Amino acid sequence: MPRLTTGLLRHARSIDPLLTLLLRPCRDISSAQNELRWLREHAIKLEQNVNTRARVSGWRVLLRRLVAERARGKPLQYVMGSEYFGELEIACRPGVLIPRQETAASITCLADRLSRAKTLPSELRVLDLCTGTGCIPLLFQYQFWKTYQDEVSLHLLGVDVSSIAIQLANYNLRRLLKERQWQLQNRKMHGRSVQDLWGNKKLKSEVAAFQNTAFLLADVLVDPLSMTDHDPMPLKPAMQFTNKPPFWDVLISNPPYISPAAFNHTTARSVRAFEPKIALVPPSELDTPDVEQGDKFYPRLLTIADEVKVQLCLFEVADLNQAIRVARMVRDSSSWDGVEIWRDYPELANEHEEDRLHDGFEVIGQGNGRSVVCWRGRGAEWLSRANDVRSDRRRSSRIGA
Repeated sequence: MPRLTTGLLRHARSIDPLLTLLLRPCRDISSAQNELRWLREHAIKLEQNVNTRARVSGWRVLLRRLVAERARGKPLQYVMGSEYFGELEIACRPGVLIPRQETAASITCLADRLSRAKTLPSELRVLDLCTGTGCIPLLFQYQFWKTYQDEVSLHLLGVDVSSIAIQLANYNLRRLLKERQWQLQNRKMHGRSVQDLWGNKKLKSEVAAFQNTAFLLADVLVDPLSMTDHDPMPLKPAMQFTNKPPFWDVLISNPPYISPAAFNHTTARSVRAFEPKIALVPPSELDTPDVEQGDKFYPRLLTIADEVKVQLCLFEVADLNQAIRVARMVRDSSSWDGVEIWRDYPELANEHEEDRLHDGFEVIGQGNGRSVVCWRGRGAEWLSRANDVRSDRRRSSRIGA
């Protein structure tokens, strides 16, 4: 990281003394000015909020405190208490992984594709493992209802091993549900046009989906047949204990996927210092190669996918190399009709045609390798891939031969 020059610091101070502090994490004037503006707006908003006014002794004092926290390297999302995930503002707190926009792009693309499907079941169940803030199920249902026009009951369950994460996910659910209920009530009071009536129907569906969304404390990695007591409970017993459905249609997971070596050498300093390692790096095991440790969750996720009989999976990964390894696991399991890799922005056309195929797997979109998507049975129709299933099977058999 290049050092800040005396001239740059002097220029920042001439604009605003607080900018010199923000230059430490931001490294350039433009970024520091943007963050100072956001922090100032946040401080003023907190002072005006009747619930926080008693704890705030003037927005300028609060602003200096917020800037000091940011100058120490604390992520802006933790300082301000939220981050946008797609079009949703998601509350963020230390101890829970900050949502990433690349993840939002994958979830938006998946929800959009499913919302255009013509053969969805009357009740669509979506299971999200390692849910963190709950951002994935919350964005999925929001994006789904933006375009879906038929009657379907959407049920979502987010699972995490961290009680802090589950508490935050429930908070985000309650806050967004309250917002939508207020919007629906306001529309009923003032809406009269056909467009307003259609908007009311959409909001009703979204409110119902929020009410059918839940979060569960459970451990995804633990073998449910293990004889040892475990807290939290393994996934299957936890679902049985809380009367959750045994079978699901879609499985999504953004699991810990960073290897110990990558965490120590390539992860940003602010991530290592402030974000929870448990959400980034799988539990380590002695005598296990570093790459295998980073991939630890994926075999278990595929086993769970078979147990709950999902038709469609999306797994987030670190990069294209890990995506290819996970796609091989899917292919070698012989449980799936097709598998493909999505880049950061799967809705965009590939920049170069030669980048569309890697190790026999189709790679879609632009950016870094981000997700592995696999399907079987009805999942092919939901993704509009039904015509490709036979060719995918032939390609997989040739590669495996």
